[in-house]
Amino acid sequence: MATSLASQLYRMSTVDRMVSTERAQKTRASFLFDGKQAADMDMQTIFDIGRDGLSDLCKVDIRFRPYASTLFSEAVKDMDRVLQTKEENNKLDETIRSFLFLMARHFLTKPAGKALEWLIRRFRIQEFNAKDILAAIMPFHETKAFLSMLTIITFTPEDMHLFGFLVTQRKARRLLDQATLMAQCMIDRSLLAFICNSTLDACNKSVDYPGMHSFYAAIMSQYIGQLSTVNDSTIQFVLPYVLDGLNLSSVQTQIAAYMVLGALATRVTFTQKAVEQVLCAVAQEPGDMRAMTMCLTQIIQAQVHMQNEILPKKLLRLLAAHKDFPKAVGEFGAEYNINALVQPLLVSLAHYAFSGDAKLAQILVTFIPIVHVSAVDALCDRVVREYIACGGAQGEGAASEIIDSVQLRFGQQLEDAIGAVAGRTEKQEEHRLLYELKTRVSSGSRSNVLPLKETATTLFLSINHADAGVRLVAAKALSDIVEGTRDFVLSETEAAGLVLDRLRYEDNVNVLSIVLSMNLSQMVSGSDLIKALVSVIASDRVPLESLIRPLVGHLLAIDVSQDDALYSQVATALFPYLLVSQAPQQVTQSIVSAIPNSALASGTSGWLSCLSKLKGIALDKTFNKTVVDLLAAKFAQDPDACDALWKAQLKTGSHLALAVGARAVDLLAANGNQQGAVDVANAVIAASKRVFTTNSKELQNLESADRVLVQSTESPAWNALLADSQPTAIAAGAFSAVLSTLPRLGTLQPNRWFVEADGAERDESAYRSTVRAAYSALVSRGDGLANVDGVLIGRVLKSCLGDEWAEFLAATWVSSDQSATTRVHSLLAFAALAQILQKPGTDYQTLLPAVVVALADSDRGVRSAAYGCLGALKALYQGLEKDKAEQNIYQYDAIYGAQSTRLQYLPLSTVARLVALLESRSYEIFENSWTVRTELEHILAKGVCTSNSTGDKQSSSPKLNSQARAAVGMFLVSHIAATDCLAPSLQLSLLSV
Repeated sequence: MATSLASQLYRMSTVDRMVSTERAQKTRASFLFDGKQAADMDMQTIFDIGRDGLSDLCKVDIRFRPYASTLFSEAVKDMDRVLQTKEENNKLDETIRSFLFLMARHFLTKPAGKALEWLIRRFRIQEFNAKDILAAIMPFHETKAFLSMLTIITFTPEDMHLFGFLVTQRKARRLLDQATLMAQCMIDRSLLAFICNSTLDACNKSVDYPGMHSFYAAIMSQYIGQLSTVNDSTIQFVLPYVLDGLNLSSVQTQIAAYMVLGALATRVTFTQKAVEQVLCAVAQEPGDMRAMTMCLTQIIQAQVHMQNEILPKKLLRLLAAHKDFPKAVGEFGAEYNINALVQPLLVSLAHYAFSGDAKLAQILVTFIPIVHVSAVDALCDRVVREYIACGGAQGEGAASEIIDSVQLRFGQQLEDAIGAVAGRTEKQEEHRLLYELKTRVSSGSRSNVLPLKETATTLFLSINHADAGVRLVAAKALSDIVEGTRDFVLSETEAAGLVLDRLRYEDNVNVLSIVLSMNLSQMVSGSDLIKALVSVIASDRVPLESLIRPLVGHLLAIDVSQDDALYSQVATALFPYLLVSQAPQQVTQSIVSAIPNSALASGTSGWLSCLSKLKGIALDKTFNKTVVDLLAAKFAQDPDACDALWKAQLKTGSHLALAVGARAVDLLAANGNQQGAVDVANAVIAASKRVFTTNSKELQNLESADRVLVQSTESPAWNALLADSQPTAIAAGAFSAVLSTLPRLGTLQPNRWFVEADGAERDESAYRSTVRAAYSALVSRGDGLANVDGVLIGRVLKSCLGDEWAEFLAATWVSSDQSATTRVHSLLAFAALAQILQKPGTDYQTLLPAVVVALADSDRGVRSAAYGCLGALKALYQGLEKDKAEQNIYQYDAIYGAQSTRLQYLPLSTVARLVALLESRSYEIFENSWTVRTELEHILAKGVCTSNSTGDKQSSSPKLNSQARAAVGMFLVSHIAATDCLAPSLQLSLLSV
């Protein structure tokens, strides 16, 4: 009896306090309902809601099924967790924690909300599992759903030191933005530790999801980036989380760790031991070979000291164990510059191969066929130096295989490396070894005697030797003789002859570099020297990249003041370099005026040939308007003659070519060559996009958008832009000038953007393509829009499109050819500008089918932006109905064709109600691409959206009667059935909805 009485007293003292007071009985904690509504619902009602939510979750992920017999079973309906033992509650907490992490990716969906509602009522997770809830849903901290959950969470005194700042957010009913969360992490690192531990816990349970990894990587990277200094304490805090992430099998977890590690590597210089440990951890068990390759590249690139070090053998053996690693390097290297990784990797493999490691030698042999050209010289240099270090005579084994493979693939570069090393060493034994290696590489096909004995005859024979290595040593000796640092008798005539022979016939850039380092104007007569220097410039014997400065310097140093013919030769030779180098205006004018007209009139003239070989090289940044105008006029007069050259320059991102192109568009338009202007404009736009993408940070940092947004290439602003000559600014200025010129091509004004132009409309199609290319160049980048971008986008929409701006945006966002980023920006632009640019009474229902297609897009970002459009349209229609404005359907004839009578249109009240109904389903449309199909089906059948029938959320929009539903159905069907008014791609997309 006593035992029974004690049990009853204990049960009374621990009864669920949620129903223990009169006030508590009038309100209850709830995620889906307000407190009073929740209090009116009994346990069975909430249980049914929860089971319904779990059932829906099981349809998308079978891992939810076991919870039907635990957290959502009939057995727990009457369970009170305060009466459970500690062991039972610990087990219950672990089950709840696992469910919350599994549910997290679906947090914004209705089924998840229903399941949470049951857990809140029965298990009071907002009290007993507050930390677990926040751990699971923290990636959604900027959503209203997160704030709704935050309002019912109860924090214990122990939790307040960590989550006290959330109480402030809750009191203010303010969303927790990224900046606020980041600021708190900077103040209290334990919050960041909580986020990291939560992420790794989810990964260990295999319930992680992409959004969680993105959030973790972003918050950690921002934390590292915002620290004023990164000290040992920071490294000791961050690295364990990164290493734990690398050890997990989840690919997304590893990639997130790569991102954090990359951010850390850019802020701190690791010790040799630490960086080796990190590199080995990255290479241990990668799930994504390309991502690992990128991470290794970023670390070594940031840790500059590693680029000149031999990588640890352990790292190389780990990489060798991944059979797909060479392929990943080859593919990734074809798209991006990963020389920071490839060069030390090859050099290190060569080092260990010559030390006898056959396995690493075999890996190097595998790499050789895919080596990027930028790493070849370093590899060949290392092979030569390792050969010398090993004492030569590598007849068999790993080192021999390496030599044979490199010689087979890069024979000339290996010979050049032998010659370069020979030019740097004075040791007799090393010369012997180099001769031995050279003989092997050349297979004895020609004489390979290195000049070890100095006489005039030996010097003459050596400097004219067939072997570049021999000539290099001889050229170095000649330079020392001319400078007087070597005791050798050589007459001025002999020295001049040797120099001229090398300038006229030399095909090795290293030999020419030594010859050009001499004081040539004091050794050779002006006329002979000019001819010899011009022969170097005009021929294809050597690449000019490393020789430009000395060549131009020697030409400028020649005294030609008394010889007009000589002056003309120098001017013609110098002209290409004036285009890419800094020169005073007076000098430029003088040189340009001295160039014979015949040299500029021919598309195959010497300066064109020279310029084409420059491949975007710039001695200095500045060039002047005279040069730009001269080239642009040449281009406008004879585009075919300069076309290949100019496009080659554009591909290099040359700001000179951009400036010339923008000026040429102006001149071609003024000359009436409209098609030519459009063609050049397209090329300028494409090149500008490449510059914007490559220099996004510089674009963001442009001090003033007004400074670069020029209206004409004849304006003072354009001249000032050229004088400043900042490449990104010139690209923006050229882009702006082209946009200002396009509207002058009046006969090419487009219409009916939803229909592709063909046949007689080729000119229209060309113009349309140009406008689309201009818009895409500004919005398709994934690094965010700069201030300059925004103004240029406005110019495209307003100046180039006029009233057709909205039609253009809609045609863009429904096009499958456009990227998701472009489609999102198009939708956002329409939502922002619809009210600003609309004319009185404008009804945008002609674009509603395009919005519906966007609502069904497979990309969540596109659906989210489309929902924003619905909000803008809803506000517009509310204003039209309030003002009782006359209905003016936007671009009806322009979109459907002036003769079209087949397409239905909707009364103002009907389209307003349809938009409001769709807009009310925001969360569902954002989360699932099929929602809009379900909603349209429900609206056409019953006149309301599905939310009205579930009782979860009542819509304020009136119900569509049968006549209105029929009108909506006919409206949609007529768009699908139209044969010549709309693009087939839009009709097919609408049909699938």
